[in-house]
Amino acid sequence: MSRTIRTVLGDMDPADAGAIDSHDHLFLSTPVLPGDGPFDEASAALELRAFSAAGGTLVQWTPRGLTRNMPALRRISESTGISIVCATGRHRAVVYPEGAREPGLDPRLLAAAFTEDIVKNACGLIKVGVGPECIAADEAGALHAAAVTHHTTGVPIAVHLEEGSASTSVIEALRADDVPERSIVLGHLGRNPSVGRILEAAESGAWLCMDTPSPRHTQNVDELARILATLIERGHLTQLLLGADTTAALLDADRPLFGPSGLFASVAPRLSELLGADAVRRMLIENPARAWSFDA
Repeated sequence: MSRTIRTVLGDMDPADAGAIDSHDHLFLSTPVLPGDGPFDEASAALELRAFSAAGGTLVQWTPRGLTRNMPALRRISESTGISIVCATGRHRAVVYPEGAREPGLDPRLLAAAFTEDIVKNACGLIKVGVGPECIAADEAGALHAAAVTHHTTGVPIAVHLEEGSASTSVIEALRADDVPERSIVLGHLGRNPSVGRILEAAESGAWLCMDTPSPRHTQNVDELARILATLIERGHLTQLLLGADTTAALLDADRPLFGPSGLFASVAPRLSELLGADAVRRMLIENPARAWSFDA
């Protein structure tokens, strides 16, 4: 077996991934985030063309049922030359519009849908959303479905942690289903105000995907650097990933401060000043190449 990253255009050698935005949303539509979408394909393509000056791969965390728009992702990847990794999975029930199919599926049906997405639709990660502090019963079922799918396909599991919390419960649930920590990516940890809680999550050995500033979360880059410096001092550099976590709909007035292009045009240079270029290279190239690859 060889390691591969599954993109919307097919499997890719991790060595060819280049610099990676490990968490973003070119397409996303949900009633809990009015104004984020739906939005047009041209805006997403424009952002990817700006991103292409420095980046090579974008990981889209939009799961099933929230307008992930896979046909458009394929067209944009072809036209821009940027590799796109698309998610299957299920978000928190509250994120879906009324009448959506995904919140009502039991774990068995979810696992079947996730597996079909990976095998037939070239999805490269399984995204599950969980609520703050505790995991609801349906979210536990989605995590179990993700674990079943992981064991069938090898694809990594990415978890939306509301407010950066509940990481311990997520790790315990996935460990109970024998998912190795290095196949787990924890998202939004940087939104937890407690650095101690972030360090606790880091001790699990899972990947830590830290958000960079966005129009909805304008955390100062210097503050992000202080959190990253603490993690690095404690020996967690090899677990760190960076993601812009925004949507093209919010970027037109703010490019290149935010989004995929902003990650490389403004955030990465400042982090390099504060943390060193080698640390930033690891977070944008070496670490994500391992985090998003699997044995195929």
